[in-house]
Amino acid sequence: MNKKRLYLGLCIVLIMLTFVFTRFYAGDSAAGILADLCDEKVTVEEITSEVIHGYIEENFPAVQQIYQIQDDGQNQIGHGFIVKTAGYNGPITIAVVVDGRTNQMTGIKVLDHVETPDYAEYLSERWFTDRFKGKSLKEYLNLVVLDPEKPEDIVQITGATISSQAVVNGVNSAIGAHNFLNNGLRMAAVPAVVDKLIARDENSFTVHWGTEEFIRFTVDELKKYPTVKVSTVLIKTTGTEEDIMAEGPLLNDVLERQGIHLGDYQGIGVTGRDGYYVLMPKELLDKRQVILAYRVNNQDIIKEDKPVRVVVPDEMGVYWVRMVSNIDLYADIPSKDIKSVKIFDPLVRDIEPYMYEYYGSKDKAIEIGKILAKFEHVNPEGFFTMVSSDGLAKNEVINMVRQRYYIKVSGNDAPMNIAPNFKLGMNVKFMAYFSTTSDAVIFPREMQKITGLSELGTHKGMILEKVLEGVGVITPREKQFELLNTAGRSIRIPGQDLSKCILVYEGEKVSAFYQGADGLVQLADLLEINELS
Repeated sequence: MNKKRLYLGLCIVLIMLTFVFTRFYAGDSAAGILADLCDEKVTVEEITSEVIHGYIEENFPAVQQIYQIQDDGQNQIGHGFIVKTAGYNGPITIAVVVDGRTNQMTGIKVLDHVETPDYAEYLSERWFTDRFKGKSLKEYLNLVVLDPEKPEDIVQITGATISSQAVVNGVNSAIGAHNFLNNGLRMAAVPAVVDKLIARDENSFTVHWGTEEFIRFTVDELKKYPTVKVSTVLIKTTGTEEDIMAEGPLLNDVLERQGIHLGDYQGIGVTGRDGYYVLMPKELLDKRQVILAYRVNNQDIIKEDKPVRVVVPDEMGVYWVRMVSNIDLYADIPSKDIKSVKIFDPLVRDIEPYMYEYYGSKDKAIEIGKILAKFEHVNPEGFFTMVSSDGLAKNEVINMVRQRYYIKVSGNDAPMNIAPNFKLGMNVKFMAYFSTTSDAVIFPREMQKITGLSELGTHKGMILEKVLEGVGVITPREKQFELLNTAGRSIRIPGQDLSKCILVYEGEKVSAFYQGADGLVQLADLLEINELS
């Protein structure tokens, strides 16, 4: 095995930090931590979903959660933040409290980090975190090596420049977000990743497997491997096409030299420095080449695409990843066993849509995390699958889609997945359904393009059996199902009768018509279809 292989927890994708929590501080846990940083009795209430979108989300990506802090008289006195930035080895999670009355920093606490003792032994020590107390919120803090010369200066931990700067970046993100919330002041954007770390990442990427190991590759090292030169076409979901000449080694060849057999894994996840992620299942890997391209169209790839660009000839552009930062090898991917199929519109009626601005268009969108919260159980190790009405499928990590991912439900190309890091053309447009390991949610208007329409008496709609098979229900004819509507009424249908039931989509609602032994039964405003055990 390559001597550069490292162990024990260094395998954190830097740009995914805004999406994936190593430790999730939520609800009462975060509120209690923030309250403990205050010098008086306070009430802490989360307001993330109401205020993070737009300016804060775009300019302060380290900000994960935002809280309103009130005194005993229920007067707002400040804000609390949970922020996450990139340290030298991985994410650093910090709680920050600011006082809007004094316009000063109340305090910070480092909640979680994976920095090594050699670099950041004292990162969580009070003597370091107390340096932030009382600092003015009028301007950003500045990291210095030795003695502070200005009120905003913070002396770094000796030998831990990147780790110290990561903490300062996190606190500055909270300062910027607070000033925008408090008085509309727009301060300069603050990156979640330290510049020195970005520079390192531009020239290398990592391959991770298991929980403890990874190998880092540089472009210079890749040039020592046998290369392929392939002419192909990049097809974006917008329909545009671009001729590409990709040059670089095959992922399979690179791994084989390290003693790693790609065929032993069930799939890979590829992440870009911009946060874009795609899962490639074993079925795709078995039939396609994956090129680690460092040259495109007979030229070195542009700076914005470094260190390499993953090119998958003969596949849609959703599988092509620019500025690759990390490739994860998955030995096991939990298989899907869909037990419940839900109708999107009635499922989200009680969720207030967010007017999401995306590439100049402001449309209604529903946060995926709020949808998943309605499911009885979501396997965090499973994958979130989205399928369009033209058959395009894309998989994401569950923990990723829970944070800041949305389904756009109005405007062009809806339903469509959107997120701050999604470039136009990498979306799943006209989504027919999405699924976790055990639940599927259908968009009837698009789903009927997959199933087609059939007649039952005077009614025309989707045959229930085709819907269940379409979303991946295993052997539905051998099971029994219960259909439930929004009023709480239900009907039961045995598997052998599934072809005798159709789902009719009219006026944003679905009605089920079942030709049973007792005649035609109608169930209006269908909510879900559940497998009976």
